[in-house]
Amino acid sequence: MSYYTKPYIYCPLCANPLKKTVIDNQLRSSCPNCSYIDWGNFSLGVGGVLWNNEKVLLVQRNHNPGKGVWTIPGGYVNQEEPIEEAIEREILEETGIKAKPLSIIALRDRPSEDSSEKHDLYIIFLMSFQGGSLKGQKEEVSNLGFFTLEQCAALQIPQLTLKAIEVSLTDTKGLTRASDLKLLGSLASFYHLS
Repeated sequence: MSYYTKPYIYCPLCANPLKKTVIDNQLRSSCPNCSYIDWGNFSLGVGGVLWNNEKVLLVQRNHNPGKGVWTIPGGYVNQEEPIEEAIEREILEETGIKAKPLSIIALRDRPSEDSSEKHDLYIIFLMSFQGGSLKGQKEEVSNLGFFTLEQCAALQIPQLTLKAIEVSLTDTKGLTRASDLKLLGSLASFYHLS
């Protein structure tokens, strides 16, 4: 989802006025006093495809955009939150179901030509059912349940959601997290094809 955001006028690190400079063939705001460069405005969301007893978990949105539409559960990633924890949290909050990510199976990249709008990235995980019982979060979910693929096709469902569900049924394992790498940053993760 893209919202209008005002560009920085002053450096968020040292409060000096920013200057327009060509960096990587793009006119960008940067600070002449420190190392800050405004690389853009981004939004990161996650969704989870969760199968249980040959049925997939869907929620019916209770707010716009998309009020009344059926989708996989998910939401936005918090700044300090690894994406794996974000999808676990979102599924639990929206549905009452505990789940663990198995792999990344799809990615939607929605850049914007308008610099006042966010570059929107959405990562879809294949999840494993860990327990719990269906209980919708009333603010976000008006209905929820587990559905067969045939039932999904009959619902008011976005093409992206239906395609993610179909992809989850293929033999592809997708991207899995490597746990044997030491990366810069305590929250950093590396994913690879498996």
